[in-house]
Amino acid sequence: MQHKLRIGVATIGNEVVKGRTLDTNFNYIAEFFTRKGKIVEFHVSCRDDAESIGKTIDFLKENCDVIITTGGLGPTMDDITIQSIAEHLGKKLIMNKEAESELRLKYAGLKLEFTPERMKMAQFPEGAELIQNHVGSAPGMILKVGNNTIFSLPGVPSEMKGMLDEVHKRLGLEDGSYMSREFKIEGVMESSLAPIVRAVYEKLNNDIYIKTHPLSSHDHVPQLSLEIYGYDQDKDALERRITETYKELRQNIKIIFNKDI
Repeated sequence: MQHKLRIGVATIGNEVVKGRTLDTNFNYIAEFFTRKGKIVEFHVSCRDDAESIGKTIDFLKENCDVIITTGGLGPTMDDITIQSIAEHLGKKLIMNKEAESELRLKYAGLKLEFTPERMKMAQFPEGAELIQNHVGSAPGMILKVGNNTIFSLPGVPSEMKGMLDEVHKRLGLEDGSYMSREFKIEGVMESSLAPIVRAVYEKLNNDIYIKTHPLSSHDHVPQLSLEIYGYDQDKDALERRITETYKELRQNIKIIFNKDI
């Protein structure tokens, strides 16, 4: 069965929670880990506020093994993610020599002064490690706290995406498998299909998820998308369980609604 790693994602930024910026970062991160056969357990968004960030970290630490934050790593006064995490965890904020060296080289190459605002991006909690930013400026951070590992990534989507392979590598886990099969069924309401979905799920108890997604009705005829999906380290075993679930659903739908999927 799939590795029970619990991943939590926090997107941090006033622009996200007030609706100005669409949170595409979480969508990308969730798809990235799903394709690798891992489950994202929680997603939380919060303001650029030290107390809010602390509460978010507490919640994810309690419920997840791995925490990935995006946003708040830049040079401006409201970029306080790293500082807030350090203060909340009671860790001293220090200059990370590797991060400082990387930033000095970048700004020297741009013929720009290494200002206090730019220097701020090299300050990490004591014990944290650097994730290089090959796209932009602000480096990412890895911090181990007990049984939890916190990865803090920039909020700029292209920069965050450029770091995810390194995040996965640092986790040291083998890729698992994710598989999904999706079918359409017309003329059956979701509430009518619900008892069949529940009966099949409880009968097989094979850790395969069954989800119905209502689609737009056509000429008042209900249309549903029926999704069967699951995770496993063993791709062949996962495919067998997906097929088993599909056959059981198909048989029941044929018997009760005289429809095929």
